[in-house]
Amino acid sequence: MEIQNAVLEANKFKEFNEMQKKCLNKLDNNLVVSAPTASGKTIIAELFMLEQVIKHKKKVIYTCPLRALAGEHYKDFKKKYKGISFSISTGDMDSSSSYLKKFDVIFTTYEKLASLLRHKAQWLDNVGCLIVDEIHELDSDRGTVLEIAITQMRNKSPNLKVLGLSATISNAKELAEWLEAELVESNYRPTILKEGIAFEKEIEFNDGQIIENNVEEFIEKNLENKKQFLFFLNSRKRAEGQAKKLRSKSEKVLSENETQKLLELSEKILDVLEQPTEQCSSLAECVKKGSAFHHAGLMPRQKELVENNFKNGLIKSICSTTTLSAGINLPADIVVIPSLYRYGNWGMELIPVREYKQCSGRSGRPRFSTEGRSIIIAGNKNQKELYKEKYINGEIEPINSKLSNESLLRMHLLGLIASEEINNDKGIWGFFEKTLYAKQQGSVADIFEKVLNIVQYLEEKGFVEKKENYFMATKIGKRVSDLFLDPESASFLIESLQSEKMFSDFSYLFAWTKCYEFYPLFNAPKRIEPFILEEFNSRMNELPFKENDLLFDNNSLNSFYSAMLLEKWINEVHEQELFKDFNLSPGVLFGKTRILDWLSYATIELAKILEKEEHVIPSKKIGKRIKYGVKEELLALVELKGIGRVRARRLFRAGIKSPSEVKKNFFKVEKILGKMVSENIKKELQISYKQ
Repeated sequence: MEIQNAVLEANKFKEFNEMQKKCLNKLDNNLVVSAPTASGKTIIAELFMLEQVIKHKKKVIYTCPLRALAGEHYKDFKKKYKGISFSISTGDMDSSSSYLKKFDVIFTTYEKLASLLRHKAQWLDNVGCLIVDEIHELDSDRGTVLEIAITQMRNKSPNLKVLGLSATISNAKELAEWLEAELVESNYRPTILKEGIAFEKEIEFNDGQIIENNVEEFIEKNLENKKQFLFFLNSRKRAEGQAKKLRSKSEKVLSENETQKLLELSEKILDVLEQPTEQCSSLAECVKKGSAFHHAGLMPRQKELVENNFKNGLIKSICSTTTLSAGINLPADIVVIPSLYRYGNWGMELIPVREYKQCSGRSGRPRFSTEGRSIIIAGNKNQKELYKEKYINGEIEPINSKLSNESLLRMHLLGLIASEEINNDKGIWGFFEKTLYAKQQGSVADIFEKVLNIVQYLEEKGFVEKKENYFMATKIGKRVSDLFLDPESASFLIESLQSEKMFSDFSYLFAWTKCYEFYPLFNAPKRIEPFILEEFNSRMNELPFKENDLLFDNNSLNSFYSAMLLEKWINEVHEQELFKDFNLSPGVLFGKTRILDWLSYATIELAKILEKEEHVIPSKKIGKRIKYGVKEELLALVELKGIGRVRARRLFRAGIKSPSEVKKNFFKVEKILGKMVSENIKKELQISYKQ
């Protein structure tokens, strides 16, 4: 009861809700909780966490799919529970993060957890509980890494307690059986969810209510009543377009104080980049009037500003791709989904029911409202009936293991061999027998054959060696595993480093775009393909691969096009020009530069093992240049806080080319960059004198 009271007090609850009460006598067991979005599943995680840390003196790992989600829970838990030490670890995939041994509760992403297992972090032996948030992600592209990590953790600690949290799933019983867990299923929501379909001039909800309004009138009326909206669109362009349409509606409901605050917020959004792009300006203009868009093309800081100011009620509507459908806690009063189709492998395809439920489940704000509404917009009568039958009244798809995907499995199999989890055929069978795949298929025979094929592939690539009936990772195989590289990507990098061709900067860029970690590639527009192909052929001597391999690889042209983009970036082509020419957005470029930072590091590490030291310094320099988007001459300047590619170039043109020259000519720097930026530099360089 003491732990339960602590959780109630930390959350300022009088009592637990009906879903939470079902879990209270199950805290000593493995548990799977399948309940709607916003039903309070995180409270169960808090109870489990305190039970393990306080009662059993064990560590807890809380793992989830997104860095942002890990960060949100880390801040929330740390604020609530003062006597417990918390840490977050979502980066640095080439480390056992030994410092984490000092903490009681560690928040990670699935990938970081897998990396810790590969590095055999010793402190993992003291983990008593693994909390897996969004466990339905077992059915996604990252499902393989999660399924193997869970299986490894359970192998490592037979007494490990596992808590799986998920929105409603149809085969929750099967998942619980796999984890040898008790199951709590609940339909409880703190707010009633009314799901509706808009067609022509009425909106029909699943409780029988019919509103005689078109969607536009419904939006205006509810904005006037201080309701907040989340729109889920099927493309970035549509998200931006919808946000612009909503500006005039949300502007009408703003108070004078809100208008002033939104003006200040729009300035912060513009200031995220040294030189705001058209997208930045477009977002700022929307925010000024109380609407916003949200997608992967935004910079992380811009997303954070939009999210925080929606939570505090300042922004009235967000138009998003599915970036907000799962993960961070961002409920709204009303969710609108204009289309349940999105572009897929075969053209426009209907989204999964699970994804719709994730989106619609964002409606309803606990503690602020008693109900939430979600609205799908139908284009015709047949579509209305389809949406009602399939999405509102239909079954959510079951969670299925993704282990049978060979391209996803090869990377994690090398990790299992390198960490000595498996080292012979019997070990393979024994490990995979404990997976969800085996539970669902009833046998590991099918996957056993695939695994043996992958082991043979790894042996051919030199990452694994066999001795009699045993196999183990080679020195380079172990390093590839530790670097969390796909073996195919590592093979590309090794081939390029061993190439006899003379390397240019472009050689490294092209080699990195060939790696699977960089995918998806930027696609060369059809209208300019002939020109790209011409340049591709003319620069073949710079590409560190066999010519025939390049010509017969369907992705080579797009790899080349992507490398061209990166070459322009590191040669300081103006950002807006770059974004326009390559149909690019700042957030996407930022994401790619983070991946390339890792690939440049991996290249350096592989070069050391291969004794190709001539590649170490160039890889390091180009990696830095990609991070900042500069020529080599600016590298020393951009390392200073607050100085990006634009400010560094201005200083360089003024004859200030290094940190020491910045220090000597500080008054001149202040005139060039302004007082605010200069103050940060002054602190960093410990400049004590005053003007």
